[in-house]
Amino acid sequence: MKLLFTTLFTLFAFTAFSQRVIGWLGAGPVAHKMYGNLHPRIKLDKYNNPMVVWGDENGKAWFAKWGGETFSQPVSLGPVANLIFATSWAGPDIAAHGDTVYVTYKQVPEESSHIYIRHSYDGGLNFSAAEEVDSIKGYTTRFPTVTTDETGNPYVSYMKVEKTIGGQQYVVAKSNDLGESFQKETMGSVLSGNNVCDCSPAALVASGTAGILLYRNSLDGQRNIWAGISNNGCNSFNNSIQVDSENYKPETCPASGPHGVIVGDTLYSVYMSGTKETGLVFLGKLSLSKPSLLVAPITGNIPSVAMQNFPRIAGVGVAAAIVWVQTAGGNNYVCLSFTDELSANGFPQTYDTVAEGVMINADVAIGGGFIYVVWEDQVTRSVMFRRGVYYKKKIMSENTTVLINQPAKGQKYFSVVLRDIISCALLDNNGSPTEMDISYPKNKDVCKVTLDDMDPGTYTVKLEDSEGRVYTAKLEIK
Repeated sequence: MKLLFTTLFTLFAFTAFSQRVIGWLGAGPVAHKMYGNLHPRIKLDKYNNPMVVWGDENGKAWFAKWGGETFSQPVSLGPVANLIFATSWAGPDIAAHGDTVYVTYKQVPEESSHIYIRHSYDGGLNFSAAEEVDSIKGYTTRFPTVTTDETGNPYVSYMKVEKTIGGQQYVVAKSNDLGESFQKETMGSVLSGNNVCDCSPAALVASGTAGILLYRNSLDGQRNIWAGISNNGCNSFNNSIQVDSENYKPETCPASGPHGVIVGDTLYSVYMSGTKETGLVFLGKLSLSKPSLLVAPITGNIPSVAMQNFPRIAGVGVAAAIVWVQTAGGNNYVCLSFTDELSANGFPQTYDTVAEGVMINADVAIGGGFIYVVWEDQVTRSVMFRRGVYYKKKIMSENTTVLINQPAKGQKYFSVVLRDIISCALLDNNGSPTEMDISYPKNKDVCKVTLDDMDPGTYTVKLEDSEGRVYTAKLEIK
């Protein structure tokens, strides 16, 4: 695959188009600090409820799910008699497809233990026994990550290192029975010239028949980001491309991996790169159907910012968000860039500050008109969580009419005239949301929203369609 490589910052930095406004709610811990805070990762269930997995310093993996106002009591997913690997820059990973949830982790000691996966078919209420993913004969394995295909089957990527230390490569193992068993792994880090960076986790992205393995390579002192490309559902990886254009040569191992999402036929990848021990977060845009690759810093150089690191990206429809941690003036900041028209407009150069203090890394999820951010906080010693509501400055999108049929007094529902609505929330005067149940009794253009147990008053209706667009309107319940 021959690709045109171009660096063009202005392609991603539009300051003139209409921006979304994010209404951030207060931050709080996912769980008590006794459960640790290492390497939090977040995904959403089919109702857009966030689910978080992380590790602690005692070798445990924890899972907690949002219940509407707080998170559930954490559940231990690691083995009772053995420990799991977790540190600030690597650890357990989670993927979700509807009500199916997967958590993967590496048991220690690394040299003689396996990578495991556990699955839940009821949105994280109950988890299966652990299933081995890897074959470790002659190898050490590490850094598992997991994603799913469009039918809900899991793909797990991980590093294989020869027992004599060296020859490290990234591979992908896939399951065709919802995580009950795994096929023999296939090589994913192909055609990149040498060994992969042995201290940086990878990321696996799948959409349709496309599978992309993002990883940091190690070649002649350079630690650049590459993408291994599969066009047959990760059965094989026959092409690759260097995504990173910076020729990054750090003095020490960066221990910072890439991440990505596929929107349509385009891969959007995020990663840290730079020179020596300073770095910026970058965004890459790779067309999977046309020979073109565009890369740019997300923010560009900011004089007061000493370092940016650990970027993560999430998307739904045409809406997407990137989160990262940056250092300025001796403090760390969790920062977030958001767009509601990714394909048309890219990301703005502006960004929100989600949190300030001492934090190591962060993760992001988006759905139902909400942005969810978790981060490893060293002040509270816990995993912190914050969510934001996004909406346009204008009440409705241009050229779009949304008809809200007001309920009569005592009526238990209202109806909405808009195609392909996938979620609805009511916001009270304080901005606090209540998720509502929606149904389509007649057709896809009109939906009913149940109002059981809602108090009289004036609310903001927040609707999200299947393309990730969010609309708002006023509703009075009498």
